Amino acid sequence: MYMELLPLLIDFFNNIDVLMLILVRVSAFMVSLPVLSGMSIPLQARLFFAFILSTAIYSSGLVETVTYHDTVSGFIMLIVAEAMTGALMGFVLFFVFNIILFAGHFIDFSMSFAMVNVMDPIQQIQVPIMGNLLFMLANAVLVVAGGLHIFLRYFFASFRLVPIGTAFILGNYPIADFMVTTFVGFVITGISLALPLIGTMLVIDVCLGVMVKAVPQMNVFVVGMPLKVMVGLFLVFAVLVPNFDVIYARIFDMALDNFLSFMEGIGPYEPIAP
Repeated sequence: MYMELLPLLIDFFNNIDVLMLILVRVSAFMVSLPVLSGMSIPLQARLFFAFILSTAIYSSGLVETVTYHDTVSGFIMLIVAEAMTGALMGFVLFFVFNIILFAGHFIDFSMSFAMVNVMDPIQQIQVPIMGNLLFMLANAVLVVAGGLHIFLRYFFASFRLVPIGTAFILGNYPIADFMVTTFVGFVITGISLALPLIGTMLVIDVCLGVMVKAVPQMNVFVVGMPLKVMVGLFLVFAVLVPNFDVIYARIFDMALDNFLSFMEGIGPYEPIAP
């Protein structure tokens, strides 16, 4: 039995550099991946999960050989390149999912919650209340609906679409254009999600302005702020939350499309169905 395992161990140690490069891309990808990048997950657990994924990718045969300059500097440069590749792949997904937080800023501002922020346990930053609520809900749906598994499955396919050491990042003008287009879509989608509440609050502000002119004795701050908060909360839980499946599907499809477009843009080969 031990003699049968010996060739496998020899092959493993002869290709330990391949496993290390896979681990670098996987670890960098998980740093930015929604849910798994949260600081609430222990670092040891994330490293263990990254090692398990790397071992699975190595054992699946997706990465057969890696060609690079057989020097220390050549290997270090390849590690840096793979770290950038994995980090940018994860960042594309993380960036699109932050549309919800972006929309939450507009919602909180229109509801007079602009100065009321809370600590996000996932990102460890100050975030708007409504944005954090919707963002946590999106992360929960992402896990329950299996979206995280889909992201990981397409990430596995990235080792065929973008083999190790072949990513074209620096000086890639189509990718720069892609990032600009993604940013424009980010802004448009975020504003469109918050537009129903922004429009309603604008109508309330106009009505309050007319009432102040008609009744100068009325204290607009005493009447207006509680009214906007009550109407805003009603709209969030009566409009956004019941239709959150549509919002999630739109953001998830946008994230997946951008993820695939990014991989095709930096890869040397034609797209391959995973």
